[in-house]
Amino acid sequence: MSFASSVKDDLVRVYSQKPCCRLAELLAFIRINGNIRLGLAVSENQGNRLPSGAYYQNSGLSGLGISMTTEHAGSARKIFRLSKDLFQLETKIIVHRKTKLRKNQVFNLQIGPQTGLEKLLDLLGFADREQLWGLEAGQLLASESLIKPCCRRAYLRGAFLASGSVNDPERDYHLEITLNDKEQGSLLQLLLADFMIRAKIVRRKQAFVLYLKDGPNIVNMLNIMGSHRALLDFENTRVVKEVRNQVNRMVNFENANLNKTVDAGMRQCADIRLIERKLGFSGLPAVLRQAAEARMEAPQASLNELSKQMGVGRSALNHRLRRLTEIADGFRG
Repeated sequence: MSFASSVKDDLVRVYSQKPCCRLAELLAFIRINGNIRLGLAVSENQGNRLPSGAYYQNSGLSGLGISMTTEHAGSARKIFRLSKDLFQLETKIIVHRKTKLRKNQVFNLQIGPQTGLEKLLDLLGFADREQLWGLEAGQLLASESLIKPCCRRAYLRGAFLASGSVNDPERDYHLEITLNDKEQGSLLQLLLADFMIRAKIVRRKQAFVLYLKDGPNIVNMLNIMGSHRALLDFENTRVVKEVRNQVNRMVNFENANLNKTVDAGMRQCADIRLIERKLGFSGLPAVLRQAAEARMEAPQASLNELSKQMGVGRSALNHRLRRLTEIADGFRG
């Protein structure tokens, strides 16, 4: 099971006792995932997805239906329950299996024209008193449905159930929600900003994607939506991963320093051997001869280790070894 499925399994278990929060969650799912069907029964039409801000004149709203699709069985059950509890609507669930790629099961929820659907469309902001209906997401932030922080949390939860995904933190940090238009993404951005989360939006083919790419923000969003079990798994993996990365950086740093020390020691030994051939140690001052002999005895020792063995300061030893290199460079011409 994917990590995204684990998150959704957590979210479907969150069933608020407040009708306002249940309404906000249903509102988010339908606005992001739903298709509005016109004219005939839902089961007989392919339907049309409405762009945000588009309005259509409909006489009486009696011919409308709603269709939603998800591959997560728990989400289908939850939306079925929400529509039943809030509006006593009969919802039909049709299950089929994809024929390509992973061949997952797909759950199609269809709410056909029936008594009570007009109330749902009205309360969700899909219809007004003049019998105009549409998907104007920009006005939702100031509506009664999203005034309370608990309702905003529920809306984010419904949005993720509708079309959200999150990578396994073992791979990389990435959470996204796919949307039909940028206005829906702007609404989610504003909701997340209330919780100090900065999300970005990018266009991907015909859709817009709201995404987060850093661990702390993803953890915060999981907490806001109510996915606490997945949050703990995410945090455990993130901590282990960051500790492992830190250890790897330290090991790489130590290896780089060790290689640098060994290379410097080998170059200094080559300089000292050249001086010995050309001049001999007897031609060197006592302090330089002492430094040359110490380096030849311990070619792989670091400057700190060598200075402690000789009982001299690190800077003094470094100066003497540089002086030996200058003498060798003089012989090389």
